[in-house]
Amino acid sequence: MKKDHIEIPKPASKFQKVNCNECGELQVVYSHASTQIACNSCGNTISEPTGSKAQLNGKISGSAE
Repeated sequence: MKKDHIEIPKPASKFQKVNCNECGELQVVYSHASTQIACNSCGNTISEPTGSKAQLNGKISGSAE
């Protein structure tokens, strides 16, 4: 049985590059992170979990793919 006509769904989650609001450092963050993520240099909160997509507190520079 051929299944060439069935498309494989694309994932809704991805890794994103986020710049910190305080110091401007670039960090790679998962879009559906389930834990709070802090900046490596200043300790400011970059990502907060919400249940599905994480709330990103910073400027998104694009995808890390």
